[in-house]
Amino acid sequence: MKETETGQNRRFRNHISIILEQTGTVIAAVLVLIITQFFQSIDELMESDLSFITSKGFLILIGVIALLAVSLIGQVLVWVRTYISIEENAIVIEKGRVNKKKNTIGIRNISNINLEQNLIEMLFGTCKVKLDTNSRSTADSTDVKIVLKKSDALWFQQEVTRKMEETTGRSPAAGADSGASGTAGRSEGMTGVSSYNGEGIPGAYSAGREPADYDVRAGMGDILQHGFFSISILSVVIFLLVIAGTVISVAEVIGRADLMASLAGAAAGIVVAAFIILSTLWDTVKDFVRYYDFRAKRLDDKIYIKYGFLKKVEYTIPVDKIQALKIRQSFLARIGHRYMAEIVNVGMGDDQEEQHSFLVLYCTEEMLRERLSLLLPEFASSVERPVDRLPATVWAAWAVPAVVYILFVAAGAFACDALTENEYRLYIWIAAAVLVVMLFAGMLLKYRTAGVGADEQYLKIAGGYFAKQYLSVRYRNIQYAEFSQNFIARACRIKKGEIHLLASSANTAHTIPYFSGDKDEFIKRKMLHF
Repeated sequence: MKETETGQNRRFRNHISIILEQTGTVIAAVLVLIITQFFQSIDELMESDLSFITSKGFLILIGVIALLAVSLIGQVLVWVRTYISIEENAIVIEKGRVNKKKNTIGIRNISNINLEQNLIEMLFGTCKVKLDTNSRSTADSTDVKIVLKKSDALWFQQEVTRKMEETTGRSPAAGADSGASGTAGRSEGMTGVSSYNGEGIPGAYSAGREPADYDVRAGMGDILQHGFFSISILSVVIFLLVIAGTVISVAEVIGRADLMASLAGAAAGIVVAAFIILSTLWDTVKDFVRYYDFRAKRLDDKIYIKYGFLKKVEYTIPVDKIQALKIRQSFLARIGHRYMAEIVNVGMGDDQEEQHSFLVLYCTEEMLRERLSLLLPEFASSVERPVDRLPATVWAAWAVPAVVYILFVAAGAFACDALTENEYRLYIWIAAAVLVVMLFAGMLLKYRTAGVGADEQYLKIAGGYFAKQYLSVRYRNIQYAEFSQNFIARACRIKKGEIHLLASSANTAHTIPYFSGDKDEFIKRKMLHF
């Protein structure tokens, strides 16, 4: 951080609204409990003898409020005793006074520094800064989250980005347009601090601003198209089945003589059904609103991505941290010949709520190539790279696990048949037959979808069943590779494998489908001599 006249680094805290973010759910639950208890005890509250104070529900409520108060006090004490500072080559986070803990993160180890703003942060005018490091052990979660005023968050992002560039021997491009969150470039004077606020946090750079244009900007039509092709067929089926089941159940309840008693008994089931309906409905429509106003820009060696409606996020992605490129097609997208692109890296999409790291929303193949050539030309040529389909002898290699699966299904069916009454035995064998049919259907779909290709630049893997996915990875980004074959595959001279990348657990391991020839030796050579 910019040093003061005394030569000391300035320290600052998270914005105090972080306490509300961390305890908001608990506070809401307590408020619901208070309101519920109030209405349940309304008659007692009207009494003049204050007998309601000794009621069991009131005492429980007082205990819950006391625990919440203790929790809030603890959060305030943690907030007061937590300081963040930017030193010469590290970000330092200090916690506590008696049992002091100091966490130092080297600037050169930071892979991404991104911004996020949820509804609460929009209300308070704050912003969350998310730091990720090049670490496999923490790849499934953000390493550091800092809540600051929006202007201070922009300054913090810019300052850390500048130091990241300095540690890698690159200087910020003077006079260049700033990135999606004002971080892409530095005009004259942007390497200094314009002011300090009352908490000692530097103010935002005066030249911090969004770029005048973006390489890719999604309109409402693009968002609607992406949302439609992102729809999960399984979610739609579940949604319709639950609605049908709920309608049938309600019709049966209404038809009973004792309507009020029946409604009371079915209330829990109706609540559960409503929850499932809302969950599946959100799963179906979320992509219509999540990527609202999607924008992306490539500037020098970084990609800037910004989108969101209910939650606004801004990503700054160093290109050299990108491990691989994914091209996805949902079942509907395969029918409509649409494609979308994601990137695999540490720091984007690693939190549980951000499993997908979008780069290009669903579009035609021609438009996909065009947008990749603007945003990520390093991988653009891999789109056209064909993959070799699975060899026909793969059916022989699959035979052993298929036979084992069928034997287990048959054994389970026999056991259930022996323990079940005659009227249910038919259903047991129908279920077993369905499981076997699903196995062969899955094998057929995989045979038609999977494949692998390897050229001088990329290893490209295709997979999926109803949906389809391509993964293109440069050999130098492969951490290690494994290859195996069972005795039948050895006789058929085919192999399969698995590669591992530096990414979150969902993207660490990728299976290489069965292939013939010596692709394994070629891949090993390219990993060592890229």
